[in-house]
Amino acid sequence: MTAPRRRGAVRQAGAKRARGQALLRDVLCGVDGTRTAYEAVRQAASLAGKGGRLTLLAVVIPSGATRDRAGALALAKRRLDYARRLAEERGVRAEVLVEQGSVAKVLLERAEEHGLLALGAPAMSRHAHLLIGGVATQAAHLLPASLLVARRPPAKAAFGDRIIVANDALESSDALLSFAIRLARLRKATLVMLHAASAEYRFHPTRIARQSESLGQALGERSRTYVVPGRVKKVIVETAAREDASLIVIGSRSVGGVRALGSVSERVVHEAPCSVLVVRPEDSAGVSPA
Repeated sequence: MTAPRRRGAVRQAGAKRARGQALLRDVLCGVDGTRTAYEAVRQAASLAGKGGRLTLLAVVIPSGATRDRAGALALAKRRLDYARRLAEERGVRAEVLVEQGSVAKVLLERAEEHGLLALGAPAMSRHAHLLIGGVATQAAHLLPASLLVARRPPAKAAFGDRIIVANDALESSDALLSFAIRLARLRKATLVMLHAASAEYRFHPTRIARQSESLGQALGERSRTYVVPGRVKKVIVETAAREDASLIVIGSRSVGGVRALGSVSERVVHEAPCSVLVVRPEDSAGVSPA
């Protein structure tokens, strides 16, 4: 490899590592006053950590009389003040923003400037969200950044202490597993690598065996590997419930349009019993488990 090509490869690898680090250290969190949104603030602060960047954003729809708009802005600021206190309780300083416009449009456009978008889990069913164009559904389809959809952890678990990484055993799964191992190390968490043996994906026993060995070497007794027959979405959701998982890490193929309606990650976002972290391929590429 010539010197210019070598330097180019080094810069590219550095950019990939930076994207993976930004996923955890540069978080935009939507605040709408719901309980799940405040849970998203707690979890976003937990991921960003004391040295991370956390931005709290409330969006006000610019409609109605002047008095109504003023009231909506005042309410948004009160919600942000509470959200900022939640972050500060976890040792994280947060920037707060209020913007006017379409909630989905503003959040998705702003998310492009950050490594991770954090939202509270939708209260409505997936079908209802598809009909009205809910923000979480649009974010899962478009992925302007990697996406955290937050739910309260199970009663006996804390956020991120029991993680399931959904492994499709495709080539990109090596990078996703490395990211999940890194996250588990940071949080001193148990990590389950889960593969759904389904007709939807070609089975790769050699790759799964190699990945399982790498996982065991990295985390020892805090790691397990499951290969479970069944439909992918159902296997992921049911295993998360059975394991009392507090976080599912899942990759995305970044497909759009009609194909995105059948996305496993988007379905898991809606139906999981715990928080879901959807990682874009470009954000996990180049992330070392060390």
